[in-house]
Parts: sequence; structure tokens; C-alpha cells
Amino acid sequence: MRIPVRHIAGNVIWTRHGTCWALWRVEGSGHTQSSRTVKERRLRALEALVKQLRGEAMLLSLCPQVDPAEVVRKMTDGVDLAASERYEQLATRVWDQLDRMELTSRADWLAVPLPVGTKRQAAAMAIDAARAEMALQLGLLPAPVSAREEVRRLRQAQDLAATWPSTVSLRPATEAEILWIYGHSARRGVLEPLLPDPEQSAGRGRGRGAAALGQVVLAEGALPAADSSDEADAHRGRFGRRWLQVSTEWGESYQTVLALSEMPERFVFPGSEYLVALDEFAFPVDWAMRIKVTPGDVAEAKARRQARELAGQAGEYEGETAGVPSRVLDAADGMDEYRTAITSSKTEVEVQAMGALCVWGATPAEAEARAADLQTHFAGNDYTFTRPLGEQENLWYGMLPGARTPKVMASYAQVLLARDFAMAGAFAGSTLGDAKGPLYGLQLAGGGTRPVLTDWSLGPQKSASASAAYVGELGGGKSVAMKSAVYGLLAAGRKTGQPGSRGRAVIVDRTPQQEWVRFAKACPGTTQVITIDDQAQVSLDPLRTIRDASQAQRRTESFLTLLLGIGPMSDQGIALSEAIEATLAGPAPSMAALVSELQARGKRDATSNAVARKLTSVARKDLARTIFDPSLPVVDTTRADSIVFATANLALPKEHELAADRLSTLEFEKVFGRAALYLIAALCREVCFANPREFCVAVWDECWWLTSSPEGMGLLLELVRDGRKHNAGCLVGSHDGEDIGPEASATGQVIRGLFPRKFLFRQTDVALAKRGLQFLDLDPADEDLVELVATGLSPMDVADEVRAQRAGECLHRDLYGRIGGMQVVIPADSEAAAAIHSDPALAA
Repeated sequence: MRIPVRHIAGNVIWTRHGTCWALWRVEGSGHTQSSRTVKERRLRALEALVKQLRGEAMLLSLCPQVDPAEVVRKMTDGVDLAASERYEQLATRVWDQLDRMELTSRADWLAVPLPVGTKRQAAAMAIDAARAEMALQLGLLPAPVSAREEVRRLRQAQDLAATWPSTVSLRPATEAEILWIYGHSARRGVLEPLLPDPEQSAGRGRGRGAAALGQVVLAEGALPAADSSDEADAHRGRFGRRWLQVSTEWGESYQTVLALSEMPERFVFPGSEYLVALDEFAFPVDWAMRIKVTPGDVAEAKARRQARELAGQAGEYEGETAGVPSRVLDAADGMDEYRTAITSSKTEVEVQAMGALCVWGATPAEAEARAADLQTHFAGNDYTFTRPLGEQENLWYGMLPGARTPKVMASYAQVLLARDFAMAGAFAGSTLGDAKGPLYGLQLAGGGTRPVLTDWSLGPQKSASASAAYVGELGGGKSVAMKSAVYGLLAAGRKTGQPGSRGRAVIVDRTPQQEWVRFAKACPGTTQVITIDDQAQVSLDPLRTIRDASQAQRRTESFLTLLLGIGPMSDQGIALSEAIEATLAGPAPSMAALVSELQARGKRDATSNAVARKLTSVARKDLARTIFDPSLPVVDTTRADSIVFATANLALPKEHELAADRLSTLEFEKVFGRAALYLIAALCREVCFANPREFCVAVWDECWWLTSSPEGMGLLLELVRDGRKHNAGCLVGSHDGEDIGPEASATGQVIRGLFPRKFLFRQTDVALAKRGLQFLDLDPADEDLVELVATGLSPMDVADEVRAQRAGECLHRDLYGRIGGMQVVIPADSEAAAAIHSDPALAA
């Protein structure tokens, strides 16, 4: 192998044939699952970038191999493993699981040759390259590129990038990343070098780190072994062996490169993003797109000459009874359309695109099978990828930045307008999740397995909310996903160098099976279960449990106005507020003291007397014992890692019973249940905000019970909005995004917008699927997205084995606003996994 690089400095490479290239790392947009509007915006951004390029350029997208050890390192980074024994054990099991998978990611690059400058500079570069080549032939060390030349070229690359639109995010590649590109190309499928971090320094010496990368042997369709047991392989000969054997000291890689030879005559957007489709395969696919960009006026002059030739061809058929062949007429019409388009704008350009795909395998048969899959898939969409005989090595070099464009690629050049070229969907991929944190899922991007890490405590560190919202139908997987999140923050909550840090969760469990109680007990750390019924053992009296007087005033007023059915600004509401204020000013505030205060005031005030009678009536109920019994000890919520309020015995009104004309006739049990759950949610907030050294989340599954009242909506808004300041957040789930934040409500719209992390699971009902997409800020009118949510996520009409394998699929908007498909994984902890399901068949 002859690596085309002779010197590297920063993001600039000097080639063996006297040219300079600059490379940039492109940040993927992650718009694959986005709305049409977002896709159109990305299309315009790519089109604008292409129109700014001149001459030759190269778009490159590679699938780096991910080391399971690196994933585990990121999982445990910053976690105090000495105080997190179960998490350390989980990390070991995750390592074993990932070691059996083909872990990959995707990295995108843009490579552009720098202008040569004057004729004297071009000649000097050619001479320097020739001298370096001669020195290598003589066994001498070539002279390095001068420091002045490095500075000049680096400044030239910087000035060039400054002219490009900022809508495509890119940064200069590092020397280590550039060296990785060549190392990856030679070692696909074997022990690949790991893609270095951006801050990692370059190689040794001034630009000489590339020398060792040439220690590679390339063999085009190597001869079959004499003792080959594959009879078909032994008789195929070289005509059937269209792959490249790349031999290094780390093993042999079998690679096959496919050239794009034909494309459709017309493109439709969305729908023409064939480069995006490469991530739908079960194996990784690298691709390179070499382009030559010509200004529109120059391209139109060439097209005009071709139009004359076509017109002349039509004249050749004069007198022919069959007339002019349709292909000639079609070609003439197509040329007229092209000339009209190329002259429609002064910024329009002609793009000659030369594409290549590369797949690989542990054996030649595996590589060829993958290539056949690609050819078959794209053939149905009028895209033809070929493997020309004897050209595998040339195509392979054609995918290396700095190498000359091979003739075989130039022979397949496709002539396109900038917009048509941009429709291919380059740089659409993106990672999901955070740079570190517990393993939460696997990205549904194909091309191998892509881990998704999620650090739930990261939001406040990034000046963002730590809250997340889950939407999906019954059995779609949202509750399991919420439980997996709780496990991760409890298991990895203790941080190195942060005394007193831990992860906490305060949960409201309304299920009769007490599924959250069961799961919390199976998680790391201690668990406190508070049962709300007539046998209550602790007091939830807000006047006794909430220490801050202003908060106690607010929460008690909201709780009692809901419970007693009085308006906050009515005469009774005002009398109640005044009595609460007086009680809090006393020596021992409590609900019992509030009743006494109201009774005393009632002797001289009829309104206070009416409120006292209502409150006394409620206090006599057995269900209200946990709030009104002064003999019960005040609940201590400071010790346990997870606190679960078990409220299955609290009845709630149906949705239709919440209408204003029905509330006054509700049974007391439902009235009390609705008010008590609000109070419990308020206590959850107090626990979350109590200690900023501890990261704590409130978990409210099926949260309609909270948001059905204005008071509950206000409480949720406060927790989502102010949680960042207190190192806290909330996890909320429901079957419908309208339950979390009603679109028709101003408060609901704010709540929807403040959730940075959102998850949308299966919704087989089309109306709910559309509302779910809208909740995720996607286009509800996009038929493809609706079909994906309704039938494509964790499908039910498949075999039981397949259904189990695809459980937990969802669309995920991560902390950074990137949207993609993901499958939530159950923690690799047998005790927690056994308690995580709510399905009776699975939970048994």
C-alpha cells in the first residue's frame, strides 16, 4: 500500500503528488426522523455548501469500531465504584454483552484540495513532492515541509472554511483523526484503531506519523487456497472474486468496493436520500463521494455544445419512416431542462458525483454477501452499484483523502445540479445520548450496534432541565423505560470527589400490583414505602412536613381548596388562607391546629365556621388519617435512596367526571384521592429540592392524575422549570402527550417545551400517533413517521420471539435536540430485570 500522504500539520495533508488537502470533521444533523420542514432546511444547507465549493472535493463517511472497554469506561467515568458495588458488577456484565456485538458509530468528513496559488508555488510543491519520493526510493529521510509553509496552508484552510455557510457544523480535523482514517481503511473488520478524541494530540515529530500506515499488503481478489473446501470458490477464478484482501499485522480484512454507476433520471424529496438508507442495513457501510464542482456559466457553455450535437443527431434521421428514436428526443428534452436549470440562478453549479461504498467481512463470502445485499436493495430504486472487474484496488484508493481520483470512478461520474446532489442525504447521521453515563439503549441506526449512554444528572450541569417525558400506548414500553432510567440514576448516583452525592428517586405508585414498589426494592440502595390508606403509619400533614413557611402556605391552600371544593378567591378561600397563615405563625403548626384556629374564628365569623365544619368533617374520615392525625410521626424522607408513595387505595375521578358541573357531586373518596395525590406530588417536590448535593427525580407515571387540575399543572411546571437550580428533575409518562402538557393551555405549551428529553413509543391509534409526533416536535402530517410510530416500533403482528427482541423501541429526542430511533435496554442486573415488567406474564 502506498499511502498518499507525505506530511500532516493540523488539518492539512501534503500528498505524494504535490497537492495539499484540508480535512474537516462534519457534525451529523440527526434529521433522519425529523419533519419535512427540518429535512428541507438541511437540504438547503447542504445545497448552499456545495455551491460554495469549486473544483474537486470529497465527502467521506466512515463507521468507526467502538471498543466495549471504552463504552464501559464512559459508563463508570466519575462514578464512585467503591460505594457502588452493584453498578460495578453491572458494568462488568455490560462489557461481556457488548463484547459479543459489532459496535460501531459513524463519523463524517469533508476533504477539499487547497488552491495551488501561483505557478511558481505549484511548481515548487511538485518539485518538493518529487524530491521526497526520490529520497524514499534511496532510503533517505525526506525533508519536512517548512514551518512557514505549514502556517500558510493552515491559514489558507481557515480562510476557505470561513466562506462556507455556518448551517453545516464542522471543525478542523485533528492530525490523530486524519491518521485514523487511513488506519481504519486498512483494518476494516479486524483490530481497528479507535477513533481518537478531538483533543488528542497528533503523531510524533513534524508530520511524520503517517509512515507506518503504509505497512499494508493489498491483493485484488486473492487466489483461492489450494486446499479450499469451497468447490464453488475454487472454480470461480478471478472473474468471480471481486473483493480486496487487505493484509496487516493485525489480520486480514476482506473488503469489497461498489461504484455508483447509474441513478434515477428524476429525484423526489423526501425519498431520494439513498446515503441515509445505508444506516438501515444490519452491517456497517462506509461511503465516499468525490465531486467536481463547475460554475453554472461554464457548465452551460458545455451543455450548449452538447445540445447542438443532439440536434444534429435528430437531423440524421431525416427521411426515416420510423421517425426520430424516442431516446434522442428524450435526451434533447432533458438537455433543454438542464440548461434552463443551470442558468436559473447565478449561484447554480454543476456537480459531477463519483460515489463508492465499502463493506467488509471476516471472510470473502461474508463481504460478497453484504455487497449483494446493497446491490439488490438499491436496484429496486433505480440505483445501480457495480463492482468492475480488476478495479477493487483503484476504487479502494479512491476512498482515501489525498489520493488521485481513479479513472474507474471518473468513468461513472453522474452529472447533477447542486440540489439534486444534496438530496442524497449526506451527513444525516448522528449519535444519540450523552458522552458518558449508564447504558440506556441501542440506537436503531443499523450498521452494527450503537450504544446510547444517558447521564440523567447532566442537564443541570449543562444549564438545562433534567426532566424527561415518555409517551406511548399500553404495553408500548414506556413504564419499562422509566424504570430503566430510575435504575441508572440510583446505581450511578454516587460521584467521585463529591461527598454526600447520590442519586435519589421519589415515586408515586398507583398500580394495584405495586409494580413500582417491587421494582424500587430490587434497585440498588435503600427503599422507603409510604402506603396511603386508613392504616397509615406516618403523617403527611403539609403544615408539619414542609419546612419553608411560604411553601407550606401555598401547598396547604391548594390541597385544601381541592379537597373542600372551594374557590381560592372566594370568601371561604380567603378565610382559609388567613387561618393557615395564623397557624403557621403559631408554635406547632398542624392540620389539627388549623381546625382549632378555624373553630375559634368561627365563633365570630360565619364564613370561618363553615370552613371549619367542612374541615372537621373531612378529618373524621379514616382515609384522611395520614393528614389529620396529630399522633402520627412526621414522615422522614431524608434517609432512603428511593421513596415510593403507594396510593393504589386512593380512588380518582374519571376524565368525564372532572367537568366543572360534575365535581360537586363526586364521591368523597374520589375528591380526597385527587387532592391527596396533589399533596403527595407537592411533597415529591420538597424531597427533590431538599439537598442540591443529591440528584433527585420525581417519577409520575400516568401523570394525568396530576395535570387534570390547574394546581397540579402549576406544580409540574414549577418542578420542570426550577429543577435545574436544585439539581433535580422529573420523569413523567402518559398514553397521550396532551396529558403531560395540553396544547390548548398556555401552561401546557410551556411544560411541553421545557422537557429536553422526550420518548415516543408505539401508538397504534393514528390520532394518538400524530399527537405523539407533535409532542416530539415532529410533523404529525408526515405519513412515513405516522406509519413508523403506529406499526414500526415494537410491532405486535410478529412472532413472539421477534416481538421480545424488538421490545422497547421508540423515537428519542435527546438532551441536545437530536432525534433518532432507539431501543431501551433492560439493566443487566438479574434482580432488577426480574421486577421491571408490568406485564403479568413477564413479571411472574
